[in-house]
Amino acid sequence: MERRKLLAVGGMLGLTAFATTVGLGATFGLFGLTEPDSSVGRLGGPRPAAAAVREQEAAPSSPAPAPAPGPDDLADD
Repeated sequence: MERRKLLAVGGMLGLTAFATTVGLGATFGLFGLTEPDSSVGRLGGPRPAAAAVREQEAAPSSPAPAPAPGPDDLADD
């Protein structure tokens, strides 16, 4: 019974050590892939180019929408 318990504890310690090694390797590996000179997430970086926006012309067959009634239109004076 004692031997079985020791093997279980040793297996858990080995599994924990392996998971820790994989986690640390992934963490430092991901940090190694980042670029320190990147402007992502920094304020005051280069400004994006302005996009040209055109207004779409309404088709002649489509009427303009009526304005929504306001409080003055609903009051009984």
